Amino acid sequence: MKKILFLIVNIIVFLACQQPDDSTGKSLRVSRNGRHLETNEGKPFLYLGDTAWELFHKLNREEAAEYLQNRADKGFTVIQAVVLAENDGLRTPNAYGEVPLIDLNPEKPNHKYFEHVDFIVNKAEELGLFVGMLPTWGDKIPNLNQAAGPIVFNEKNARVYGEFLGKRYKNKPVIWILGGDRNVHNDTVFNIWKSMAEGLRSGDGCKHLITMHPRGEKSSSEWFHNEDWFDFNIYQSGHARHFNKVYEYAEHDYLLYTPKPF
Repeated sequence: MKKILFLIVNIIVFLACQQPDDSTGKSLRVSRNGRHLETNEGKPFLYLGDTAWELFHKLNREEAAEYLQNRADKGFTVIQAVVLAENDGLRTPNAYGEVPLIDLNPEKPNHKYFEHVDFIVNKAEELGLFVGMLPTWGDKIPNLNQAAGPIVFNEKNARVYGEFLGKRYKNKPVIWILGGDRNVHNDTVFNIWKSMAEGLRSGDGCKHLITMHPRGEKSSSEWFHNEDWFDFNIYQSGHARHFNKVYEYAEHDYLLYTPKPF
């Protein structure tokens, strides 16, 4: 009986996550046929993104506002930026002398740092932009390709950190992007990302879409496509001078049994 009740509860939670709160108009959803993204009013959404990876970390508020206005004027709809940035994002302070974490601990966010993130997210909102927010670059999680770091995440603190972000930006126009240019090479890495996603879902009440940004020559569909919490795929057809045929990635993800946008 206990097992049956547990399963029922989980089904109810899962179904609730398929119905995002549309009262604010600051979140997107997947179309019923699973083929594209749309607004809460049912209008198709064009994801035209610009990768401003170090936006939160390196720009001051005047520079960030100028950049966002420039991109809005050009018709971009999404700005992708990383909260815990790649280029020594944990130890090198932002433009106002603040680092994101206290003692390199994901369970101890520095609210002074996040006040600057708040400003940029709010400015993007004013301009009608969505923020494709990467909670962290992938080098902060155990990985075979470890170029920077330091590694600070495990399953427990990944969930706590995800819940913090989810609550803080629950009512803002964001799209969660896991991964940060790293692939998933074992169960430990998979479970850390899954735990962070569960934290995001818990914090924002299932309000925002979740995807993942892999390294070059990979698609997120390889690891997460069949996860209930995972909404749409991102593939990176190449890196630097080495690019593969983009249409092959598109064809592969289009033909997957359970349709999801890519």
